[in-house]
Amino acid sequence: MALSAGNRLGPYEILAPLGAGGMGEVYRARDTRLDRTVAIKVLPERLASDRRALERFEREAKAVAALSHPNILAIHDFEIHEGVRYAVTELLEGATLREHLEGSAITPRKAIEYAMQIARGLGAAHERGIVHRDLKPENVFVAVGGHVKILDFGLARELVPAPGETGSSAGTVPEATEPGTILGTVGYMSPEQVRGAAADARSDIFAFGVVFYEMLTGRRAFRADSAVETMSAILTDEPAEFSDPRSRAIPTGIERIVRRCLEKSPAERFQNARDLGFAIEAVSGLSAVEASAGAEPRTAGKRSVAVLPFRDLACNPENADLGLGLADATTTELASLRSLLVRPTAAILKYNACGVDPHQAARELGVDAVVDGNFQRSGSRLRVTVQLVRASDGRSLWGSKIDTTLDDIFEMQDHVSRKIAEALEVEMTPEEERRRSRAPRPAGEAYELYLKGRASLFRGTLADVNAAIEAFEQARDADPRFALAWAGLSASYLQLALNYEPEGDWQARAEEMCDRALAIDRDLPEGRYLRGALFWTPRNGFDHASAMRELVAAIAGRPNLSEAHDRLAVLLDHVSMIEESLKTCDTAIAINPADGLALVQRGLSHYHLGNYERALEVSEQASGHNPAAWIFHQIAHCLLRLGKFSEAAATVDRTLRRFPNDVLFYPIRGIIAAVEGDADRARREIERTIQNRKAFIHYHHAQHDIACIYALIGERDEALRWLSDAAHNGFPCYRFFESDPLLESLRGEEKFRSLMAELRAECDGYRALYADLRKSSSAGSSAG
Repeated sequence: MALSAGNRLGPYEILAPLGAGGMGEVYRARDTRLDRTVAIKVLPERLASDRRALERFEREAKAVAALSHPNILAIHDFEIHEGVRYAVTELLEGATLREHLEGSAITPRKAIEYAMQIARGLGAAHERGIVHRDLKPENVFVAVGGHVKILDFGLARELVPAPGETGSSAGTVPEATEPGTILGTVGYMSPEQVRGAAADARSDIFAFGVVFYEMLTGRRAFRADSAVETMSAILTDEPAEFSDPRSRAIPTGIERIVRRCLEKSPAERFQNARDLGFAIEAVSGLSAVEASAGAEPRTAGKRSVAVLPFRDLACNPENADLGLGLADATTTELASLRSLLVRPTAAILKYNACGVDPHQAARELGVDAVVDGNFQRSGSRLRVTVQLVRASDGRSLWGSKIDTTLDDIFEMQDHVSRKIAEALEVEMTPEEERRRSRAPRPAGEAYELYLKGRASLFRGTLADVNAAIEAFEQARDADPRFALAWAGLSASYLQLALNYEPEGDWQARAEEMCDRALAIDRDLPEGRYLRGALFWTPRNGFDHASAMRELVAAIAGRPNLSEAHDRLAVLLDHVSMIEESLKTCDTAIAINPADGLALVQRGLSHYHLGNYERALEVSEQASGHNPAAWIFHQIAHCLLRLGKFSEAAATVDRTLRRFPNDVLFYPIRGIIAAVEGDADRARREIERTIQNRKAFIHYHHAQHDIACIYALIGERDEALRWLSDAAHNGFPCYRFFESDPLLESLRGEEKFRSLMAELRAECDGYRALYADLRKSSSAGSSAG
């Protein structure tokens, strides 16, 4: 049955063909019930009467439906419409791994990221007793942003009951072949599959090894002139050594892992995919979060660098902050280059005040090279030794000794950054050259005090924030025209307002300091970022448009300003631009893979999209990087949407012991009470929420939660009032409201539809503004 745009399959409207293969034709379609775009796989008409084809098609649908994992293609529906069998899945944007392999080389780091995600997906399938049996690059999809999905479980079989199932209910994906039948794809089959023997999870691990080898080397592990010779090679031959020049960048031990996957005997391979994933993580130094981070397409092909803290050869306690300050200043200088990824200072703090092997640090930070420096100080004079160390082999790409003073430190930093750019073959645009030439040059004393303040602010405790304020004030007094000193004061007061005392006058002081900085240098990226952050606060009514303008301008001025990407991602998510928020998170994580705020926000965006399993996984991983109260609020909500109420309650209890009286957790208790039918207890939790309210930036989420409570206990007018309050207090995320299952009882209300229409129009305006700002920013860069 050939389908064209406008045809219907049940509630699904066909939009356009996506492709065709031996077992199905795939179309882009719209689910008219939920107003979402999906993919539909239709069994071809020529196979409609083929019993084996029907069994395989149904087997694939059941196999995928049994698996709910972010690295496995999700299936939404499986139906028959007028004799046409079809399966409905999530719609993916991107390309297969085969297309990636044939289109351009995959870097070793990217190969490892993909491999870890494939291993996690296989591990989930194997734990359900399901073996894929046809893993190959064509059946691995790399979505935009680098997220990997395993496709096509058409040859899958279920070997054992899934956990918690009895023998009578298991085996929903039966074996449909006779013993001795060869299943799989030549070149990716295990030796036991070639022999026609039964395949288990270890056969998938062999295929995984073949795919991983191909990603790392660019060559097929087993390929001969004919299928028979290829199968013979699988049985008797070993793949060639990793002789590709790129192999120098492959972490030690990865080849050993691949070889173990490719052992001829199943008993000699990894026995399960979960252990395989852990082994790759341990050897590569990549965390599971980093491996799933992906990268925004705009960052592809960029060179990356990190600046390690400069070491004081005299180990003088008085210079304790100077080495970190010099690294931070050099990082800031490099961060203005659009074509270079620069790890922020926050990512290199762990290397401060300790001996470090720069080659090892480069590998741990996942960059192409690191700047390693030391200094000797005599009064205001400095002798700085600096080198650029390549990650792949530890070789120095450039090095120099520079005699300077704190008054002339800018010339030193300018010289160093230019040499680094040259060594990494990064060109500066004319606009970047002009921007650097206009950079302020404060007095040496003021600059040293500023560096001291920055070092304190990075540590972030209340005592450190106060120490930073004192240092910035002294820097300002030493040079009142030093814009960065005023910006440092603004950043410090903003931390006090957001994290410590939202009811105080700290934000007013932060705004005053920010205005002073921008009065001196109106294009200061740090100042534009701070102004954007200050616009997006309860005090300023969450001025989304003004905040967006400032944050985009800050990023245009300093593309590697990770905190501006973080704040922009949060803003975009809240105004229902959720996919754009995820892309911005990808950019932030490409700059700093350990960016705690970006990792948390990625989980929140998946939650707002309704991807609750994925949101829970990402949020739990992010909690190791950013164990603040907010992330556990996020985890609890994911558990609620998945129906895991006891686990959500336990999460709330544990978190309240760590963060007593945090306003976010009372309404979650109220939601649980409402679900359990205890309306009185639910109302008591609403009162506790109101009593503990402060002007925290995230209170609108508590307002949304209260709306959910009222919706659950049948008080729809109150629910709509609180939902409107949340929307007009910085959270007009209508796409989340329209899909949130806890608000189901409101969907038939005219007031709800009216509110959603209002918010949709508002957010459409933000989307148009963002497109214009991005376009203007890109045009400005090109013109430069």
